[in-house]
Amino acid sequence: MKKTVVALAVAILLISSLPSIVFAAPPDNPGPVSGFSQEQILIKFKPDISLPEAAEIHRQLGGQVKQTIAGIGVQVVTVPQGQVMEKAKAYSANARVAYAEPDFMAEALGSPDDPGFVNQWGMVKAQAPQAWEVTTGSSSINIAILDTGVDLDHPDLANKIISNVNFSGSASVDDYYGHGTHVAGIAAAITNNGIGVAGLGCNSTIMNVKVLDDSGMGTYSWIASGIIWAADNGAELINMSLGGSSGSSALKDAVDYAWSKGVVVVAAAGNDGSTTPSYPAYYANCIAVAATDASDAMAYFSTYGKWVDVAAPGLSIYSTLRNNGYGYKSGTSMAAPHVAGLAALVFTTVSDVNGDGKLNDEVRSRVEITCDDIGVSGIGHGRINAARAVGNVPVLSGSITGSITDARDGSPVLGAAVTDGTRIATTDASGKYAIADVPAGSYEVTASKEGYESSTGGAAVTSATTVVLDFSLGPQSPGLPDTNTMWVDSIRFVRNGKNLVVEVRVSTAGGALPGAAVGLSLECPSSNVWSFSGTTDSAGLVKFRASKAPVGSYLAAVNSLLCTGFTWDTSKGITCAGYALQSGA
Repeated sequence: MKKTVVALAVAILLISSLPSIVFAAPPDNPGPVSGFSQEQILIKFKPDISLPEAAEIHRQLGGQVKQTIAGIGVQVVTVPQGQVMEKAKAYSANARVAYAEPDFMAEALGSPDDPGFVNQWGMVKAQAPQAWEVTTGSSSINIAILDTGVDLDHPDLANKIISNVNFSGSASVDDYYGHGTHVAGIAAAITNNGIGVAGLGCNSTIMNVKVLDDSGMGTYSWIASGIIWAADNGAELINMSLGGSSGSSALKDAVDYAWSKGVVVVAAAGNDGSTTPSYPAYYANCIAVAATDASDAMAYFSTYGKWVDVAAPGLSIYSTLRNNGYGYKSGTSMAAPHVAGLAALVFTTVSDVNGDGKLNDEVRSRVEITCDDIGVSGIGHGRINAARAVGNVPVLSGSITGSITDARDGSPVLGAAVTDGTRIATTDASGKYAIADVPAGSYEVTASKEGYESSTGGAAVTSATTVVLDFSLGPQSPGLPDTNTMWVDSIRFVRNGKNLVVEVRVSTAGGALPGAAVGLSLECPSSNVWSFSGTTDSAGLVKFRASKAPVGSYLAAVNSLLCTGFTWDTSKGITCAGYALQSGA
């Protein structure tokens, strides 16, 4: 992390395992600050541990439970002053502890302040006015601002705040630092009220969740508690204009919990001007946001990299200030609430395409696939375009849906695989499937299941349309020759920087099989579950990349294998393989 601190975006310090390291402090609070709490750690026990067993471990190791973060089962444990690292290691060494880590600190750092615009150029660049022609959002869509608080009396914010909760060490939930108020205005300031500024989320509401104190600092346990509270109390979106270089199992657990509850989680990518990962933005279930300027160039301070999902305006952004004011601030902290506000609009325009009962996956996909390609590498999908995201500009993708029935009696077929050659979907108990985000074009769609003859149909996908394609599968003919069978010949793991690449090779009796559609799941019990699909090349090989793969044990399993004219013989070759990813390997 850079040693020079630049003006007002929230970032969590790079945490060293050496408490003697001195970190940069915000300009209005000079002097060294601590990288983590000097008297408490975060502990999570394994699921089968009873309360008496946990209490005995605490007694042996000298820790006292201060609180438990609901939802993820993480305990905040006080330990003797100055023994944080020693105690964290002692707890980690116990086989009944899932993980133990310092309660890292967060602080409000600066970002550049380059005034020069007299209006909200970011809203115009992101085409917010065109988006508002389609939707102005809804007061039922709640954006949780996890920050330094929000000015409770600001005329452009006060009537938007529906809840206030304070997880910081400050006495008041109000904003005495000034960062959260600026962020809240970008996301959801009162619009069309004749004063001040407009919020991109327009009619959406604000949940004021204070997780940083009045000096702009806070612990990971405060932030994790804020995430859990927001997810449990009606937030559709969480905006975290904060981040840091130190990963945390507790923080990741909290983010994953929110995503599982249907929440879209947005986080600032950081202001290091490098590719250094920032947390929580780096986690798969966060939308990581970089900052761009008025010319659609990367802001000079913005963090970037393959792990960054989208970009949004973040240089000289005009918004609300504490004490009823208005003014400019810059940083990825300002870019993130543009994305949160846009996602709030998108929530009112999407439907549950995949039938999982939640909209956060459809909202995130819509925000990402409708970005403008501004020709800047290191920002994933591009710079957000609100008009395209809500449908005011044609989107060059559609979807394919339908049902699969048994040709003998018309009953639904559960667990059939349907592929357009790149994407794969599986039928549910009613025999229905959905393939989303299919680029416009013509496709040969194949439906198959073991015990049935496969069936193929054509689908012409156009922009923002849904093609309905039904299949009726008949029983498989007996006695197929061996030359018509295929199998997974090998599954190989390759470490590639922060990523883990899984190589799958498909063979037949005649050699390598090109053009086979492979579906694969990759599970790390302590972390993520990835789902992939792809098609083998001329050598019968397809590669899948798991980004940001954490250290741990992995299990890769091929769950579908489709190719016209061939059936999958699971008695040959392999269907799964394991791998242990070690630190520094």
